[in-house]
Amino acid sequence: MKTLLELNIRRRGAMSGVLTLGSLDPTFTAAMKVRGEPVVLDLRLVEFVEPSGICGLATLLEFLIPRSNEVGLMLSGHNVPAYLERMNFFRIFGDRVKTNTDVTALEERRRGNPGTLQELVNFHSEEEIPGIIGRISEILENKEYRLRERAAICATLSEICANAVEHGASPFGAYAAVQAYQHIVSGGRERRGEEVLVAIADGGIGVRDTLSRNPKYSEYTKTDNDSLRHALKMGVSGTGEIGRGGGLAVVGQIAVRTGGSLSLRSGAGRVTFYGDRTNSRNVPFFPGTFVRVSLPRKV
Repeated sequence: MKTLLELNIRRRGAMSGVLTLGSLDPTFTAAMKVRGEPVVLDLRLVEFVEPSGICGLATLLEFLIPRSNEVGLMLSGHNVPAYLERMNFFRIFGDRVKTNTDVTALEERRRGNPGTLQELVNFHSEEEIPGIIGRISEILENKEYRLRERAAICATLSEICANAVEHGASPFGAYAAVQAYQHIVSGGRERRGEEVLVAIADGGIGVRDTLSRNPKYSEYTKTDNDSLRHALKMGVSGTGEIGRGGGLAVVGQIAVRTGGSLSLRSGAGRVTFYGDRTNSRNVPFFPGTFVRVSLPRKV
């Protein structure tokens, strides 16, 4: 008998039907209890997938597949399966999970709008990062971000990706996905406009354990949220190397200047930085580190 893992998909409001990392919280909790039995993820209520959702789903599957003798996905409609195919999800997981979707038919469809997204990409080394960052730079350029803005964003996102590779000591490395949208603007307040969303996730030891390697941070690593808040400060690095530790702080400042946000999640903590305030909360355990950056642009 298969175990059905249900997601927490909002039924009302602006985020109704959207797959985000938070939607997967119940499944991460349930995954901890899987001991070889077949499982099925129920995604039938999902109507829209954002980068954080697809990176979170990829991380969850990497966590589940070694613990289960069979992992299945239940999807409904055409739009979500087509989007997952467009984001290369089935190229990565098609032969590792079972689904009720005809993936072959999806692969035959014509792809479009390549200038607005970076497909889900799995990376393991720093040599792969320039290609990812180059794609992000193209998306920002298409959304008319100035050269100086693009250079600052890409340099700091490159450091975040490097951190994911360095600390993502897991068989699957790290995942990244990016997409630009119209009329979906989050951050401190929802409004109409344009937005670039960037998501990066790894399955490493997490922020708290990384910072704990540096003795001078011992007082800031008592909880996961303490560690996340401290990691958002300029110059904080688990390695203590000069020139490291600026990525999260700089990306956060760039994001809030546009009215966006930076969300950092690791272990049982989640911190979101809005510039004038930082929200912290305890959440179900996430195996690794997750970064979500919102870069809005008014229209």
